[in-house]
Amino acid sequence: MTDDSASASAVLELLDKQAIYENMMFYIRGQDRKDLELVKSTFWPDATEDHGAFVGSAHDFCDLVHERSRTTRYTAVHNCGNVLIEMLGDQAKRETVFTYVRVETERTIVLSGRYRDLCEKRRGQWKVLRRLVIFEWVQTLPPNGDYWEIFGYPSTASRGTIYPDDPIYHDWNVLSRIRGTTTDETERPNP
Repeated sequence: MTDDSASASAVLELLDKQAIYENMMFYIRGQDRKDLELVKSTFWPDATEDHGAFVGSAHDFCDLVHERSRTTRYTAVHNCGNVLIEMLGDQAKRETVFTYVRVETERTIVLSGRYRDLCEKRRGQWKVLRRLVIFEWVQTLPPNGDYWEIFGYPSTASRGTIYPDDPIYHDWNVLSRIRGTTTDETERPNP
């Protein structure tokens, strides 16, 4: 292998790793914003999900979580830490450490774990084929007051909410042009 072909291979591997990383970030955005189609778009149709209490089709899991989130009032955010990707040709192992914070009226839940994913590249696109969620710890905390009042934010401050009303979905037409997608007034990247 020449130096040029080795360099080209290394660049292609980095591009694949970036696509695999972004797949996780779109999943997290979709979960936190309750954007069902975005979450589903990160899995292949034949993907499976083992989330402890649920083992089965990843798309069925997405539907279940989305339906529950529509009937329960809470705000949630996932924070991802270490993301380790091991390339295996058109498949890749991805381990992602996460912390999940869910603020409800009567409590706050803080949970940490890892997503162990087998990702697969089909037709030039990386998506999850198999997912196992490994739970590390969970803690429940009492409510501590209204965040907006505690920090004195005005009612006009940009506040996170669910799809399609969250500020992340508006005025991102530049991203659409870069990614080669077209949208009307609402931005919805297609990973």
